[in-house]
Amino acid sequence: MNQQEKLEGCTIETLDNEKCRAYLNWVIDGVVLSKSLKNIPWLLAHCHDGVTWGRFDNVLKDWLLSSTPFPILCPRISESNLLEIRLFGSVHEILIWRTENGFSGRCLSDKQELDNNDPCRPDDETRILLGDRVLEPSKNGFTRVGTARGLQQALPLECTDKDFTGDHWPLRLKMRHYFEQDDETGAVRVNASRLVNIFKEN
Repeated sequence: MNQQEKLEGCTIETLDNEKCRAYLNWVIDGVVLSKSLKNIPWLLAHCHDGVTWGRFDNVLKDWLLSSTPFPILCPRISESNLLEIRLFGSVHEILIWRTENGFSGRCLSDKQELDNNDPCRPDDETRILLGDRVLEPSKNGFTRVGTARGLQQALPLECTDKDFTGDHWPLRLKMRHYFEQDDETGAVRVNASRLVNIFKEN
């Protein structure tokens, strides 16, 4: 049975192995969920043999993965090679990870009403993603980017050389942190974090 935990600014639902596999079937085989969450446009999967990004196509009603246009760089996601996957957007994130007995996970959803004076209100952070140049033109909405050191990835964004003018690192990943406060000391610490958005910054 799924359990729900309430945290300031969000609700966390525990996902059992069966529920996790339903989400994986949605990503891998396009099996429609009986109850799907809206506004989850992005996907990030860590596999045994690499990293794969994805985006949800609202026209095709299916996931598009970087492993299709860039199969050498990005592994095809499967239950056998998946370590961790995040499906995320402005309101929800589904996080699934491998365990000894299959898969476990959680669904973190934002609360709509927040107290801006609460010291435990959620806080956003923007991180710089790897990539200061285009290594290969965009294909199907994905672009292979990299660095002078040879590091590279294929992101679900259309990028051009103009985006990286002047040694610019324009790729960004938005995260959201949720806090809890110690009843005795009053200290505030991060209890949970999730991904929110991937974008280019001018």
